[in-house]
Amino acid sequence: MSSASEPWRWVPENEVWNGEVRLSGRTGKDAWHRRTIIPILDDMGGVEKYICIDIDITVRKEFEVAILDNSRRQNLIALFGQQALTEENVSALGELAALTAAQGLTLSKAALLVVDRVSHGVILNAEVGLNHVEVRSGYHNDFLNGTASSTGCVINSDTPDNRYTLLPGETVEACGIRSGLEIEISCREVFKGVLGVYASTDYSFTREDVSYLQTLANLLAAALERYDAKKKLIYLAENDSLTHLPNRWFLSNYLREIISRKTSVPDAVSVIFIDLDRFKAVNDTLGHSVGDQLLIQAGRRLKDCIDENSVVARLGGDEFSIVVTHHVYSESLIKALANHVVEALGKPFNLGGQDVFVSASVGIANYPFDGRDTGVILKNADTAMYHAKKSGRNNYKFYNATMNESLVRRLQTETLLRGALDRDEFILHFQPKVSLTDGRISGLEALLRWNHPEQGMVSPAEFIPILEDTGLIIPVGEWVIRNVCETIKSWEENNVMQVPIAINLSVRQLQVKGLAETIKHIVEGYGINPALLEFELTESMLMIDPESAVNILRDIKSYGISLSVDDFGTGYSSLAYLKRFPLDALKIDRAFIKDITSNHEDAAITRAVIVLAHELGLKVIAEGVETVDQLALLVTYGCDQMQGYLFSKPVIIEECASMIKSSRSLKLLDIPA
Repeated sequence: MSSASEPWRWVPENEVWNGEVRLSGRTGKDAWHRRTIIPILDDMGGVEKYICIDIDITVRKEFEVAILDNSRRQNLIALFGQQALTEENVSALGELAALTAAQGLTLSKAALLVVDRVSHGVILNAEVGLNHVEVRSGYHNDFLNGTASSTGCVINSDTPDNRYTLLPGETVEACGIRSGLEIEISCREVFKGVLGVYASTDYSFTREDVSYLQTLANLLAAALERYDAKKKLIYLAENDSLTHLPNRWFLSNYLREIISRKTSVPDAVSVIFIDLDRFKAVNDTLGHSVGDQLLIQAGRRLKDCIDENSVVARLGGDEFSIVVTHHVYSESLIKALANHVVEALGKPFNLGGQDVFVSASVGIANYPFDGRDTGVILKNADTAMYHAKKSGRNNYKFYNATMNESLVRRLQTETLLRGALDRDEFILHFQPKVSLTDGRISGLEALLRWNHPEQGMVSPAEFIPILEDTGLIIPVGEWVIRNVCETIKSWEENNVMQVPIAINLSVRQLQVKGLAETIKHIVEGYGINPALLEFELTESMLMIDPESAVNILRDIKSYGISLSVDDFGTGYSSLAYLKRFPLDALKIDRAFIKDITSNHEDAAITRAVIVLAHELGLKVIAEGVETVDQLALLVTYGCDQMQGYLFSKPVIIEECASMIKSSRSLKLLDIPA
C-alpha cells in the first residue's frame, strides 16, 4: 500500500477529505479503497495529525466496471447484429466480426476462419492486428485454426505449444501471442469454423468473455445460414434440379445480358437448340427414372462439348440449348460444334446395364443475323430444330426466314390430320418386292398415303412425322393393320395369289401396352393366315429399348407372323447385335444402294451385309433399286429380293392385284453379266 505520508500532499489544509483511490499491490493487482482523511488540529489551529480511514471497495468497483463493460459489449453486439441482418457482402461481415471480437474484449488481435468441411475450401476469413499475415490457406492440422476447423474440436490453450503454428509461416511466439480464446461457429449443429481473439500477455479469459464471443459467433452463424439459404434459392432459381445445368430462366437472362451490353458486345452470338429424338419412347418404355438418368448423362456430354466461350442449359423436358459468344463470327466453328453435339448424343447410353440409343435434332440461330431479341432468337433456333427433326433427325439445321412459313404449314397440317381418319382420307398403296431368283413378285409393302380432299395427295415425309409426334400414329397404325388384313382376306376370297404383305410399325406403336395381343385379335378376327403378314421395324427403333422390343417381337413371332428390320445400316447396331431379335429378314437402306455401282465402300458394305445376314439365316431385301446396273450387282452378291422403281413404284390396290394376276415379273435373264 501507499505510505502514510503520501495523503498529506493532496489533502486540503484543515478540511476533511473523502475520495476513491486505486492502490497497486505487490501482486500487481490493483485495489480500490474508499478513503476518508480527517485532520486533527492543535490548540493553535494547526494540523497536529491526520486520521486515515480506508474501506476496501474493490468488489464494488469491479462490478461497476463489469456493468459498463457489459453495456459496451451489448452495444457492439447490437451493431453487429444489425449488420448481420443487412450486410450483403459476406467478406465485409467477416472482417466486422473479427474487429467486433477484438473491440469487445479490448484486445488487439482477432481472427476468423469459416471452412467447407467437405471440400476443405476456405469460405470466409478475416484478421485484426496480425499484420495481414495470410490466414486464407490455414486449413491444415498444423495450424490452430486449421486443427479446430478440420476436426470440429476447438483448441483452448493457456500456454502456446510450439508444435502448432497459429497462422501459416508464423509461430505463436512470432505473432506475439501469449494467450487466446477460440469459439466454435456452427449452424444447426454443423461445424462451420472458428472465431478467435488473442492477447500478447498472459490474459485470463472470463466467462463473460466466452459468452460475448459465443454470442458473436452465433450471430455470425445465423448470418452465414442466411447467406447459404439465399445462395441456395438463387441456385434453384437459375439451375435445373435434375441435371444441375443452368435452366431456361438463367439462359434467357444470360442471353439478354450479352445482347444488351453497352460495351464489349460480341460480334455475334449463336444459339444452338437441341432436342433428343425418341426420348419419349425411352421414358414410356423404361420408366421415368431411366429417362432422368439419360437426361443427366446427356447434360454431361453436352458440357464436354463446349469451351469457356459457351454456356449449356436444360430448357425443360428433353430440350437443351448452348449459347456461344463470338468476337469474330465463325460458321465453321458452329458447324463443328453442332456435329460434335450430334455425334456425342448419338452414341449409346448405358442405362441400368443396357445400351440405349437416341439421337439429337439441332437447330441454330445467330444474333444479330436471325434476330436482335432474346425471345426471337430462341424461337428461331427452335424452329430450325424442328426442321432438322423433319429432315430425318440426327442432324442440324441453320435457321432461315422461310422456316417460319414451313412451321405455320406444319401446324395447319397437324390440324387437318386430326380429323383425317374419321373422314376416311387415308388410303394404302402397295410396292412389290421381287424375288431375285425367279423375278416374280414375292411380297408387298403397304405404304400409308393421305388423300386430302382439297390439297390432294400429301407427301408422306410431311405428314407421317406429325402422326408420330402427336401420337395419332397409334389409331392410324391400327387402321393400317386392319386394312391390310381385309385386303388379304379379300384376295383369298377372289382367288388372287397370296403373297406376304409387310406393314411398317412405328416406335410409338411398339410402346403401346398389349400391342402383340391387339395384332393377334385383329388377325384372328379376319381369319387370315398369319404367315401372310409381316411387320417391318427400323433399326433405330430396336435400339431404344432392346429388352422390351425382344419380348414384344417374340410374342408377335409366336403367332406365325414374320419380322424384318428396315433401313439397316443407318443406326448403331450390328448383325451380331440384331441376332438377339427374332427376325426373318433385313432390308439394306437405299442410301447404300444408291451409289453401289460407283462407290466401292457402299458396294463392299452391301456385299458383306448380305453374306453375314445369310450366315445368320436372314433373308436380304435391297430397297431403292432403280437401275439395271444396281440390280446386276445385287444378283451377283446373292441378294434375295429387291424393291424399287426399277420394277414398280407404290400403286393402289387394284393395280397391285392386276400385276399379281398377270404374273408380271422382272426379266433377270436380260441383266448384263
